[in-house]
Amino acid sequence: MRKTYEKYAQINKMFDVLEHQITAPNDEAYVRDTYYFINFEHRQNYESLLIYYSDAVDNPIMDGACYILSIPEIFSNVSIFEYEVPLDFVFENGQLSATFTNLDVYYQYLVAAVLEVSDVHIFKPSGYTMGMTHWNINQLRLFWQYTAIIRKDAL
Repeated sequence: MRKTYEKYAQINKMFDVLEHQITAPNDEAYVRDTYYFINFEHRQNYESLLIYYSDAVDNPIMDGACYILSIPEIFSNVSIFEYEVPLDFVFENGQLSATFTNLDVYYQYLVAAVLEVSDVHIFKPSGYTMGMTHWNINQLRLFWQYTAIIRKDAL
């Protein structure tokens, strides 16, 4: 079992990388090479979504939504060609869609937390609250990476 100080060191290193992504004026493709991806499929899905949703290049909120939608467990359940923006799949006729409710609950919390950035609240307590209570380290990394993407213009 890893020691607590080793875990803290790894988390601090990850935060240093995220801070660098936010504050360093680098080439976008280079910066994306430092993003946290679950696997190669996640990266490939993300790059494809950036092409499909071309507004994401100039819109950090849409870019972040593409990052979340590209998670293989989400991406494989969504027909992106049916939606104008990445997270439109969450709703159908004003209600939560079957596509959304069939996702693993931890990914539901993640998507809900992302929607909350745009002041769209679908859970009470919030997706952010539920995520912070229940996410594992990989799900936290996905959320942290999402926050770095949407704040990449911060100084």
